[in-house]
Amino acid sequence: MNAKLIQVSGDDVFIERRDGLSTKVNISLFSKEDQEFIRDWGRKETLKNDAIKVRFITDVEDQSGWEDNLRGVLKKTWKESYGIELSNESQLDLKNIRIEYLIFKFEDAVAAQKRSEGEVHYLTGETNVPVLKVRSKARASTKKFPMLETKLQPGFTWSGGGKKTSEDEMRGIWIKVFVGEILATEVSKPENLMRKESWPTSKSR
Repeated sequence: MNAKLIQVSGDDVFIERRDGLSTKVNISLFSKEDQEFIRDWGRKETLKNDAIKVRFITDVEDQSGWEDNLRGVLKKTWKESYGIELSNESQLDLKNIRIEYLIFKFEDAVAAQKRSEGEVHYLTGETNVPVLKVRSKARASTKKFPMLETKLQPGFTWSGGGKKTSEDEMRGIWIKVFVGEILATEVSKPENLMRKESWPTSKSR
């Protein structure tokens, strides 16, 4: 049979014949080899069509109160991570999901003359979701990263005249979601992060 695949839905295969007519046939009409090809094609086409939606959640834990180092500097610490919620919008169960992430963490410089003297760190990692059922959601999390905020007590100044406060900040996250070896979606928060930055190569990590 000479025909063009249009859509695969369960055991239903929608094809376009050479004469231009479209029809639906059962996948059992094809050989085992062709069935594997058809199902693989169907999975890839499904993933091309925004099968996975992503939502980010900022998670904060182990937040301390202000601690006095007895030298006029107060500090507060906490751990921060991103929760990644995946929604399966397709009609297929999705398996072996791998999420690669790139986080942009700004570490503010203590006693700096201006905030721009801090440094942005590029933090990479990956996490996995074994199965994402049809029309369901699953959540994964990045690693937890230490954060710091400082401020001078009243009446104290830095000898070099630097600013009295500093605060680390998560400036964004960029993820690539793979189903098997197929890149299903690529999302960042904020949205323009992917246009402004570059994904690090294995050599630059």
